[in-house]
Amino acid sequence: MALKSLKLRNDRILEYGADGIPALFGILNVTPDSFSDGGRFLDPDRAVRGALAMLDAGACGIDVGAESTRPGAEEVPVSVEIERLVPVIRALKEARGDAVISVDTRKAAVAAAALDAGADIVNDISAMTFDPEMASVVSGAHAAVILMHMRGTPQTMQNPEHLRYSDVCAEVADCLNHAFERAVAAGISPDSILLDPGLGFAKTPEQNLALVRGAAELRKKVGAPLYYAPSRKSFLARVCAGKPASERDYATAGVLASLAAQGIEFVRVHNVPMALESMTAFRLCRPDPVAG
Repeated sequence: MALKSLKLRNDRILEYGADGIPALFGILNVTPDSFSDGGRFLDPDRAVRGALAMLDAGACGIDVGAESTRPGAEEVPVSVEIERLVPVIRALKEARGDAVISVDTRKAAVAAAALDAGADIVNDISAMTFDPEMASVVSGAHAAVILMHMRGTPQTMQNPEHLRYSDVCAEVADCLNHAFERAVAAGISPDSILLDPGLGFAKTPEQNLALVRGAAELRKKVGAPLYYAPSRKSFLARVCAGKPASERDYATAGVLASLAAQGIEFVRVHNVPMALESMTAFRLCRPDPVAG
């Protein structure tokens, strides 16, 4: 994987690809009800310590979220999201001024508050369709953005009508390309956009696996780097049945190896040391190891 860069705010860039494996974003959920680690990082001091540990372990950035978007989750008020996010982002920037921070939100007011506090990237599960003001907030701040594929909302996305695809990889690619075009038309730099196929969002377990198996082909069909978030997702339960989400790291490592083999640029994970070590070992043991 050749060295490349993602354009961030304030003339900063995030370089990736030097190690020949996907760059890692560590997941920091400041929520009481996220599917894997809900409640673990509600305390801001503990959240900052967790973020710093992930950065020290090799994460290129931290993705902070204050609203669970697991299937069936209820929407969180804007004021609550801001109250949870802003102290953590400010404290993290004070502790590590060069930290790259992504804010996981679909609401423009929350994104604006997080960017003002020091975030660099907006990670929007709705690809900026939930809130009509989101695109102007991102473009106005010259921020980077992650655009994810989803149908419906967290409350409805697993309804049968949202799970019908004739070719899941092709249809996801088409939607992501449309999202990319909308973002560029709104004034967001093409070099500041990542595309997320939305594992676990309006997909069956087999459709999620198809998006992993077809990652290299999907990458050829879209106009920006791919950002996969397989960590501890429920579709992995078929290989670790009966285990809670927090015990799906071994299965996650298998998915990460597949994504690394296919040249995917970014992944989002709960367990940064596991992810970095497993993908590095995979790279070193390949018959045709990637240079780096």
